[in-house]
Amino acid sequence: MIWGRLSLAFSACLTLSIFNSSDWGIAAHQKDKIDQIFDGLTNSDAPGFALLVKKNGRVALERYYGVRDLRTKKPIDSQTNFRLASCTKQFTAMAVMLLVRNGKLRYEQRLTEIFPEFPAYGKRITIRNLLNHTSGLPDYEELMKQASAGKSPRWTETRQIRDVEVLKLLEEQSSGKFLPGTRWSYSNSGYVLLGLVAAKVSRKPFEDLLQE
Repeated sequence: MIWGRLSLAFSACLTLSIFNSSDWGIAAHQKDKIDQIFDGLTNSDAPGFALLVKKNGRVALERYYGVRDLRTKKPIDSQTNFRLASCTKQFTAMAVMLLVRNGKLRYEQRLTEIFPEFPAYGKRITIRNLLNHTSGLPDYEELMKQASAGKSPRWTETRQIRDVEVLKLLEEQSSGKFLPGTRWSYSNSGYVLLGLVAAKVSRKPFEDLLQE
């Protein structure tokens, strides 16, 4: 699977801001201008992306560029799945910040206050540490490799790891990479836990919380 390039996604956001107005009636010459910009970023044989503009629930512009798979040359369409990856972190962080604002969570709250079964090394990890990548949590992708070493892969492209499984892997560790708050290290593990924290504190599935 060839995923949409993040740089192109950001280009889409920046370009669309040019056409932002109080009335989203996109004129023909504006659509042509958008096409000129994006046509130059990919071609029918290269990895591409999808572009969608909506206002008031109605589609104002819909475009698809390039292919989703270099082997089959299948073009990108409205059903193509794109891996959002770390673009989701900003939404997770905001969900947590809203819970703090609403008094349901504290930045200095310890991980073990929310997950009492978490090992002792989580006693010094705060919500703030998780948000700003200073928790020292082990990298769950490295833990996945260790868990599958010498065995058939437990997780594949069609059977991806779940958040609760990430939590279990982290709970099986006896220590983090460093003392929380003493260093900075980009942490996917931290943001998986933040999503679980938000769901537990709000008592709602995380996707429902995001929808609200």
